[in-house]
Amino acid sequence: MRWLSEFFGEVAHELRLIGRMFLQPSTWIVIAVLTAFGIVMYFGMRIALRYDGLMHLLGVSLQHCRTLSNSQYLGLIYLLFFFAMAIIYCLGNLANYLSERNKEKYGRDTRRLAVHALLGGVGAIFVAGIAIGLLTYWC
Repeated sequence: MRWLSEFFGEVAHELRLIGRMFLQPSTWIVIAVLTAFGIVMYFGMRIALRYDGLMHLLGVSLQHCRTLSNSQYLGLIYLLFFFAMAIIYCLGNLANYLSERNKEKYGRDTRRLAVHALLGGVGAIFVAGIAIGLLTYWC
């Protein structure tokens, strides 16, 4: 029965480590970024499923939106490109911030990385909001 007490001791130790992890602000920053990305992707997919030109051409679904012009498609492609770049910029700076934060020299560069990660996330949400707003306006 000694192995059973050692097993539960290890489980308790892992649960304590997980609890300490949730006390760190960096964990909540990552959770917030992933949540914001998930919300944007949900609404983007909802709009994409409402209007899918290829499915309409094949006669599989009903069309809820008018057919977009080439300039409108090009604008949406640009917005999606800027959204992807902003997400990559945000996650890259967030990863650099989290790695620099664990070092003993916490300085101006670390704060700069945190601000840039936050600005990248806000920029990504802003660009996605514009794209979703344009699609709902056009539909």
